[in-house]
Amino acid sequence: MILETIVRTGKLLALAAACCSFTGCWDMVEVNQLAIVNLVGMDREPGNGKYTAYYQVINPPGVAVQKGAGIKAPVYTYKIDGYSAVDLADRTFDLIPRRPFYDHYQALIVSERFAKEGLREVLNFLEKQPDRRATIHLLVTDSPLSDMMKTYIPLERLPGRAERSMIEFQSKYSGWESKRSRVKDLVENMEGSVLTVLPIISLAGAKPMPTTERYEQIDANQGNFIMKGAAVFKHDRMIGRLEPSDLPWFYLLDGRIGVFSESLIVNGERVDLQAPKPEVRKQLAMVSGKPVLTMDIYAETQLFENDQNVKLTGQNLDEIRAQFNAQVEKRASEFYEKTKRLGWDLLGIEAQIKRKSGKEWADAKKEEGAWKKTELQLIVHSSIRIIGTTIDPYKEKRG
Repeated sequence: MILETIVRTGKLLALAAACCSFTGCWDMVEVNQLAIVNLVGMDREPGNGKYTAYYQVINPPGVAVQKGAGIKAPVYTYKIDGYSAVDLADRTFDLIPRRPFYDHYQALIVSERFAKEGLREVLNFLEKQPDRRATIHLLVTDSPLSDMMKTYIPLERLPGRAERSMIEFQSKYSGWESKRSRVKDLVENMEGSVLTVLPIISLAGAKPMPTTERYEQIDANQGNFIMKGAAVFKHDRMIGRLEPSDLPWFYLLDGRIGVFSESLIVNGERVDLQAPKPEVRKQLAMVSGKPVLTMDIYAETQLFENDQNVKLTGQNLDEIRAQFNAQVEKRASEFYEKTKRLGWDLLGIEAQIKRKSGKEWADAKKEEGAWKKTELQLIVHSSIRIIGTTIDPYKEKRG
């Protein structure tokens, strides 16, 4: 018993001695000493090369639940000018009375003219930072950048978080965006032939909403952010844009669509099908001296809407399925041919050709633009699942 007491006492003394050796958070900085950045916007004047950066800094009391009269601003936007990324960093302290904290910012927005001029210098600067955020989303705006950075939006108090959520929800529940729209996705393609597709975002309405009075307005569309297609980048430079109607076809052929939807006209009425995460299998082969990309798309569709005034029979389902397959094959092939005419290798065929081995690929690997000769052979394999509480649609009664 005495021995156990001695051992237990010894362990407690050792633990106490170890605790005394802890230094604690010697480099801790209080929250009220930090300027927590949530969103960054950047522009560059083509003539003199002057950068303009906007930093949206979180105001914690404005984000918290607020009681009483008046609403505190959830974020403040600071505008800083400079002639290099280093210059911008140095001039930050001219306006912001706290230490900037970038570890939690959600997105970087660049103006369309800056994207077309090239982002190489900024990307190089970001890559050199020890606390770089390569996973932040990178977006292009065709609205005035000052308007984008000086507006409050409804529902979500932090615009940076709203932009990130819009991309992530769309990538999961629609075919309009992809999570592969981060800084790292552009950096990975900087020195290769693979193109990068990044979202384009705009400001809805005629003017921004720069005061907290916006939270007292019921019209959520005005002064809100809206996704408007995508920018196509080669290396660090924007070379064109995809319209919103193009995006489902790009993401389908690329194999990373969340949900693919297509509308048909069957028996003179509308029929809508949705396919969650269709599977895409690709194979690039040389056939009679010509590159051929064979693509099989497997889609388990759901009958989402059916306005036919006929009974839903097995024959009718076969008719819907056959029309879906033919229509998707046709429209996807048309999109592929359109991108070839524009000179956009959106499917990364050139990179695939470069990785091929064998004598049959020798000439194609040497030829500039050989990917443009690639023929697409697309086959859609679909099935249809009935959802909802009714099988047949309600019939139209006349007379």
